[in-house]
Amino acid sequence: MKKSILPLFLIFLVFTACGPKSVTPVQPPEAPASAAQEPAEPVPGTPAPVNVKTLTEGLVVFTSGDVFVTRDGEEEFLDIGDQLFQGDIVGTGPDSYCEIQLGEIAVVRMESDSLISMSSLFSSENGSRMGVDLEEGQVLCKVKKLLEDDSFKVKAGTVVCGVRGTEFGVSSRGDEQVLLAVKEGAVAVTPASLEKVAELADQEESLKGVAVKIQEASLVVGAAEEVEIQKETFQNLEEIAPVIEQVVQKIEEKKVALERGENMAGTDEADPDSVDQAIAAIEKEVTQKVEEILSVIEKKPEIVAPAVLEKKVISEESRKVLETTDEMELISYTAPAAAQEAGTDKAASQPAPVMPSLYKVVVRVEPENAEILSSGRVLARGKFSKLHPEGKKLSYEFRLEGYKPQTLDLTVDENTQDEYLIKLEPQEEQNTSLPMEAPSEETPVTEATQDVVTSTVSLSLVVQPADASISINGTPVGTGRWDSEARVGDVMKVNVQRNGYAPATLNLTVPAEGLNRTVSLEPRPLEVTSDLSSASLVASLTGDPSLMIGADSAGKLTAFNRDGKVLWQYQSGNSPNANSSAVLHNGKVYFSGGTELVVLNSSDGSLVARIPLEESRSHIYGRQVMPLGEKVVYPANDELIVMDGNGKDESSYGIPEGSSMSSSLWKGKILIADKKGSLLVMDPENGAIVSSVSTGSLQAVAQSPAVQGDRAVFASRKGVVSAIDLAGESVLWERNLDRTVFANIVAAPEGCYVYTTKREVYALSWDTGEDLFAPLQDISAAPGYAEGMLYVTTRGGQMQMLNALTGSLEGAMELNDAFTAKPIIRDGIIFGVGSNGKFYRINTAGIE
Repeated sequence: MKKSILPLFLIFLVFTACGPKSVTPVQPPEAPASAAQEPAEPVPGTPAPVNVKTLTEGLVVFTSGDVFVTRDGEEEFLDIGDQLFQGDIVGTGPDSYCEIQLGEIAVVRMESDSLISMSSLFSSENGSRMGVDLEEGQVLCKVKKLLEDDSFKVKAGTVVCGVRGTEFGVSSRGDEQVLLAVKEGAVAVTPASLEKVAELADQEESLKGVAVKIQEASLVVGAAEEVEIQKETFQNLEEIAPVIEQVVQKIEEKKVALERGENMAGTDEADPDSVDQAIAAIEKEVTQKVEEILSVIEKKPEIVAPAVLEKKVISEESRKVLETTDEMELISYTAPAAAQEAGTDKAASQPAPVMPSLYKVVVRVEPENAEILSSGRVLARGKFSKLHPEGKKLSYEFRLEGYKPQTLDLTVDENTQDEYLIKLEPQEEQNTSLPMEAPSEETPVTEATQDVVTSTVSLSLVVQPADASISINGTPVGTGRWDSEARVGDVMKVNVQRNGYAPATLNLTVPAEGLNRTVSLEPRPLEVTSDLSSASLVASLTGDPSLMIGADSAGKLTAFNRDGKVLWQYQSGNSPNANSSAVLHNGKVYFSGGTELVVLNSSDGSLVARIPLEESRSHIYGRQVMPLGEKVVYPANDELIVMDGNGKDESSYGIPEGSSMSSSLWKGKILIADKKGSLLVMDPENGAIVSSVSTGSLQAVAQSPAVQGDRAVFASRKGVVSAIDLAGESVLWERNLDRTVFANIVAAPEGCYVYTTKREVYALSWDTGEDLFAPLQDISAAPGYAEGMLYVTTRGGQMQMLNALTGSLEGAMELNDAFTAKPIIRDGIIFGVGSNGKFYRINTAGIE
């Protein structure tokens, strides 16, 4: 078998909802009360390895919650180590997950409420052909780099997605929409009806030309791209659908004729000539039909890849979900060490690869709603089971708000326990009270003790951080340190406080030996969290702490306050939404995208106006309106449209070369760059072009020119950054980052900060355009800026506070989440939303 395959990976991401195909598992009977009690400690055991001799079909390698299989009309629950076969239907219940390894080439993760059928499970020395049909829900897949004879496909609705590279994702939302998102490599989208013809090409020589044509004409979606496929997208295929059906039918007839000839061979009924004639007639007919199909595809290749299939930049939501595959692993054969016996020949010294010993690892945590994390990512809540090869090192973290976090580290071997039960302990309130015993009432007071009680002793109290304030019995006495004297037996109440830290209260009774204490406050930067949105937000948050607004990838707007309380929500028609943000102005909210401009009342989210957008006004890449007094300026492809507060057109200003940008303001003038890279300064009264500065930043998209004083900066789609001296009407510098840029550049006194689609932040000097410090990597969203500091979250879940001039790390905290939209920062407080729609209010003063 071919085992030495470079383990590059392929990923699918699929969502769908087809209601009627849903299967509900039969619940197991409840255990008797006596069996319901769980052991207080993990129960050691020596479970036998799971016996897997070959990886030719399906193997369940991870479960959490209810996972079931329907086979021959019967339903049963699945466990890790169970095998799956072609034709099986696998489902997951609510809050349940499952990973299935298919042969040696793929592992498929099913999210909750999902249903798939194992449509193709074929593996041999000549290659593997694996495929699943998604009936409903969501799946992610990781696939080895395929050899020539291997294939892996996912069918969803009316399309089949096949590998043409390494990493990609497919999603299907509802019966009538499929979304394909590619992480790396390339993926071909093929209509399901044509895919059958391509599959038959392996059996029928005359179809190979059709298969090649289909492959050449298919839409190929590349890295960091996504595309939507509607149910009606391939409606033009009806023109050749009958011919396709006839070809498939004739090939089946040919198969039957061949089988009949083989069965009759050597009998009295055998007539080779008649069989050959029948087969020849069928082949002739197939050839004619194939020519018809080829002719149609050659004349109209758009029926395979219609023009409506418009590739877009991958959304933040898709990108974030695809990161889950980092925790998915493919089990593969291992090559034993060469035999050491003298005299063995070379073949004998290189034994065939063998399957490693596999062990079940079951991890459970109480309370059952606690999160189980690996490498900072949530694997499950409450419990999961996973199959691991011997020698695998594992590390898990268990978290639940209000409880002390715990970790579990282990190496998988024959000593691995049957089950690991982790019980989290409630988080105790900080207890820095230091009560001192007063003299016992029963102790007779002698003259000596009376002297002790009435004498004074020295007191010294040092607090950390050094700028923490100290008060004694309600009276402020300074910061950092307090030195004084007091009588033995005096009782005092000490309060220590510092912004961003948990306060401490100490009740002290002065002892005879005096007092010398140090009190260290506990950082508490995370002030508030709440479940804000059912999906991650994109682009940028807008507003102020009393009313903030974010948009998710489905075009839903969520308004919330500083405590993370949802004030209102509004579902727009702008779905999907990869890069559009709302604009808050004069009590109105403006939100535009690929379909419509909506104007809402900011107080309650009620609709003021909904304006359909024609192609020339579409904002599919994230353009947005710009406030202008009582009006707003709407950027279209060839003009700027001045609208009243309700979104009604009042006037328009032409842009001769057209523009794909949003506009901004500088000293009352409008700034926007045209498609040829010229930064235009326009008079808002009449639209006259006051000045124009030519740059090399061609075809800037979505972003607005960022302004700092008399300087502006913007970037082309391909990453040419241009800084402009607005007063001098000249280019300060240009820098080619060779990176796609859609987000607004952050302009600050220290420099300008460019967030790219490769999740990098480039910090560029205003003077030269050179790096202020090395580019930041693996950053989840555009950075926030305040008072000389940059605030970013990494994809690993860490919040970082960086010096905006030097890039030095001034503080960090483990958030175990990552912002997906640029945060809002006001008065030292960060307001951000994480990958699963969780709201965070963070006090920057507490970040150490």
